[in-house]
Parts: sequence; structure tokens; C-alpha cells
Amino acid sequence: MDRVAVEGTQQSGVGRIMMRRIARVFLLSIGMCLVTTGCWDRTELNELAITSATAIDWEDGQWVVSYQVVIPSAISAAMSAVGEGASKLPVIVYSTKGKTIRDAVWHSSLESPRKLFFSHTRVIVVSNIAAKQGLGPLMDVYFRNPDSRETVSVLIAEGNARKILEQLMQIQIIPGDGIEEMMRREAADFSALPNVRIYDLAMGIVSPAHSAVLPEILVSGSPGVTSVDAMNRTSLTSKLRLGRLAVIRGDKMIGWLTRNEAMGVAFMRDEINATTFSFPCHSQDRKESSAFRLNHSSTKVTPRKSGDHYAMEIAVKGEGMLLETNCDLDLNKPEVIKEMEKQLEIKVKDMIKTSWNATKNLQTDILGFADVIHRKYPKQWKQLKKDWPASFVQVKIDPHVKITIKRMGLSKKSFKSITENN
Repeated sequence: MDRVAVEGTQQSGVGRIMMRRIARVFLLSIGMCLVTTGCWDRTELNELAITSATAIDWEDGQWVVSYQVVIPSAISAAMSAVGEGASKLPVIVYSTKGKTIRDAVWHSSLESPRKLFFSHTRVIVVSNIAAKQGLGPLMDVYFRNPDSRETVSVLIAEGNARKILEQLMQIQIIPGDGIEEMMRREAADFSALPNVRIYDLAMGIVSPAHSAVLPEILVSGSPGVTSVDAMNRTSLTSKLRLGRLAVIRGDKMIGWLTRNEAMGVAFMRDEINATTFSFPCHSQDRKESSAFRLNHSSTKVTPRKSGDHYAMEIAVKGEGMLLETNCDLDLNKPEVIKEMEKQLEIKVKDMIKTSWNATKNLQTDILGFADVIHRKYPKQWKQLKKDWPASFVQVKIDPHVKITIKRMGLSKKSFKSITENN
């Protein structure tokens, strides 16, 4: 009996200990529930105004920020409708003013029932007038605030940037997404205009060259397509279109480069993914009657120092395929192919030289020569960087181009040679 009593006493003691532990865990759980009540600063989706694009203008000494806000109900209706056309616009655009960019953004609460949500913004369009004031405030906003993404694409518009956001697109429901897709496709397929993210812009501005480039976007045609009636047509009166290349020195825009000049810049910056251009078949033919697709290209820039002067050896190698030719030539002959490759190399050299002269006129090193000199000649760079724009225009370039035609297509003769010889 005494043994049973002892065992019972021990079991009751263990039970009391277990009960105390369970009580402690229960009280701790209640305390955690009281402290962690979920996302304390959350905002419901129906309280947000999702922006797909933003425009920055400068008027009367103030920043004007425009917002392309998505209307979810209109988008779902447009996607579900088949053959009926759009009945409601997928986006709305409005603007606010302020002494600073964020001041203008906060003023949106005076006229919008929802809080602006910038995490889905795809593109920023800056007017050339605002860019000449300086892009520093815009950069500060995007790197200081957690609700903005550094991967947003940046473009320049001549004149008013808001009109770009007002322009609608047929194929892409949300124009902001369409603009970003245009930039991505251009950079991948033609490569004259780079898709510049805001972090790319920042890296260029703080680099030894203190320069960057931005693509231009414009409205081609008139009047602008800004209504449902204008959208419900097979041919639009105006379209969004990519244009020239804006040159940034410091944080301010200083000029433009043409698309042909931009292509030469892309070659020297080693930013050619793929591109297509026309060329003459031989040296006696001035007419560019053939087309070539450059599928792969690489560029190596090597600085050479001679006394106090510098020269840049620019070695370009590329390969691709013949897309079209209207020359009476036998493509089975190796010497004919060699001559066509020579003309392609002359074409690329001319683009490089043309863009070099245009860049020198702007006295802005958008080619990254400062970076390669800094890496190879760090001691000399300490002296050069004091007045790099003046030293930059004294640099000489020595382009070397090697282009190989890898494929001729399905036919070894042009249609012109077949018809004329039969």
C-alpha cells in the first residue's frame, strides 16, 4: 500500500508540472496573438490606384507628375468582350503639381479616392524640358522610397510628357505595359535604342564618364488616340513610336543623336544583341539593295597611350545571315561572299565613325571610354578626370570590323539573276 501511495504521489506531481507548462504555453500564445495582429499597415486592394506609367514635366518652376492609372473593371470587360470593341477606357490619366516630385505625388490625395500604388509602374516618361532641369530629384525619389522599383524603364519625350500617357494602343490593353514591351523588343531585335532601367541611368551618371543615354518616345501622327471611338477602328490616326537617343551629361539632357548615330554608339558600347541593316553588294554599287541580319556581335575596346594622347582600338566581330539581295551575283563563289562581307564591314565602320563625330560634338563620353582608361591607366586617370570632356574630344578611334556571312538562306542566287539569265 505504501508503494502504491508513493507512485500515485509521483504521478500527481508530474501531472501538476505538465499542467503548469501547458498553462505557460497557452498564456504565451495569447500574448503573441495580442502583439502580432497581422499586417498592421496593410492596404486593401480596392483602396489602391495601380499606376502602369508615370510622366514627369516641368512647368512654371514646378514639377508636374502625371499618372496612368489602371481601371481593373474596364480591363476585365475588354478581355472578355469578343468582336464588340472597347466600351470603356482601360486607364485614366491625371496630373498634380508640386515644388518637389513627392510633393506633387502627395497632392494626388486631394483628387483621387484611392492611394497611388507605384510598385507596378513599368515606364517613366520625362519631358526634355524636365530633363534639362536635372534628373537628380527623380533618381533620389526612386532610390529613397520603398514603394518605387529601380527596374522601371526611363524614356524621354520632346515637349509634354503627359501626352504619351494619354495615347492608347490597340494590341496592348495597358499602354504602360505596351511601351515597356516595345523597348524590350527593340533592344532585342534592332538594338539601336537601349532599354534603360533607372538603375542603369544611375550607374551611368555616377560612373567616371558621368553620362548616360535615354531613348525617345513620341506620338506619330495626329490627332491623338485618346477615346473609345478612336480605338474602334482598323487604322489609328496616331501611334506611339520610338525615336532618337537623348544624351545625358551629369544629370541633365544636353542633346540628341539620330537612330543611325545611336546604332554606332550601340556597337561601341557592345550593346548589339541583334540587328538588321541594308548594304551595297559591291564597291561599284552605291545602292543598298541587300539586307543582312546580324545575329551575334561583340565589341572589345582597348585604350592605347602615346605620349599625352590616347587612342581607342575598337574591335567588332559579328556574324549573321543574308536576308535579301537584288544583285545579279552568284553566291556560290567565295569571292562574291568576301566582297559582300567587305561592304558590311565598311557599313559598320561608317556608322561607328558617324556616331563618334556626333558624340564629340556634344563633348559627352556616352561610350564609356573613361571607364576603360580608368581601369588600364589608373594613375593617369587622376589627372585626366579633372577635365575629362576636353580630353575626351582629343581621343582618336581605330575601328576594326570583321563580319562573317554564315548563311545565305534557301537560295544561292537572287531572283533578279534568275529572271535576267533565263
